[in-house]
Amino acid sequence: MTNWNNNAVDQRELGKRIRQARERIGMSQEGLAEAVQRDQKAVSEYETGKRKLPAIDIPTFASILGVPFSYFFEGELHLDELDQVLLQQFHTLPTQEDRQTALQAVRLISDTIRRHTDSS
Repeated sequence: MTNWNNNAVDQRELGKRIRQARERIGMSQEGLAEAVQRDQKAVSEYETGKRKLPAIDIPTFASILGVPFSYFFEGELHLDELDQVLLQQFHTLPTQEDRQTALQAVRLISDTIRRHTDSS
C-alpha cells in the first residue's frame, strides 16, 4: 500500500480499506460521515481515493470503524463472525458514554476470566 518511491500512501487503497471496514460493521456512508463530522460526499470521495484523507484523521476513522490504526497500512484484517457481531452491537450504542460503559464491562469480564483461568 505504501508507495516506496515517495513514501506516500495510496489513497485508493486507503479508501478501499475504509469502505471495507465500514461495510464490515454495517455502517452507512452517512453514518460514518456523521461520526467523523464530514458530509457524505467527502466520505464517498475518501473511499474512492478522489479526496486525500488527512493523516491526522486516520486514528479517528480507525476508532470509529473499530480497527487498529495499522489496518490501513498492513495486510488484510480478518475478523471472525463473533468480532463482527460485537462490533456491530457496539456501534449501535447511542452515546459515547454508553460505549465507554460497554468497554469497561468487557474489560471487567475479560480480566475476571483471565484471573480465573490463570489460577486453574
